[in-house]
Amino acid sequence: MSKYTEAFKMSVIKKHLEEEIPVRQLSRDLEINISLIKLWVKKYNTNGFINKKSKTTVFSSEFKLKVLNYQQEYSLSDRETAIKFGIAEHGTVGAWRRKYITGGISALKDMRGRTSKMPKSVIPDKPREEWTKDEELAALKAENLYLKKLWALIQEEQEQTKAKEKENSEPAAN
Repeated sequence: MSKYTEAFKMSVIKKHLEEEIPVRQLSRDLEINISLIKLWVKKYNTNGFINKKSKTTVFSSEFKLKVLNYQQEYSLSDRETAIKFGIAEHGTVGAWRRKYITGGISALKDMRGRTSKMPKSVIPDKPREEWTKDEELAALKAENLYLKKLWALIQEEQEQTKAKEKENSEPAAN
């Protein structure tokens, strides 16, 4: 989340461009890092806007590859590349590059959401009568494991309740 609103950023940019107030003076007066103001001005000069709403923008894998090739060809930093192509966060370009290096063009395809770290259910998605012996054994093992965990949690809760009762029943030492 941005610390500064887009309206505030635009007012700073206008002070610099229209009123010709030096970036260094703006930085001192507003107590904002000079490199941040320079970044806003550069984004505005390059694209005509400061922030592109990247949360709703879906980039194709072809576009991502084009961006990475351009960055490589012209030896640009992630920040410079993001500004050039109107990508709101320069970290996005770095993430694309890491994905491309590890997985190639297929890794750049849009895969919405996070992958689940939950293991797939061992319980088959069919009526119990149609289960094989292996499927039934796996389901029974999962059920057994679940019940053991549940029992351990219940015992832990009972021990904590007993400890609190004991603590509350002891007279306070003066």
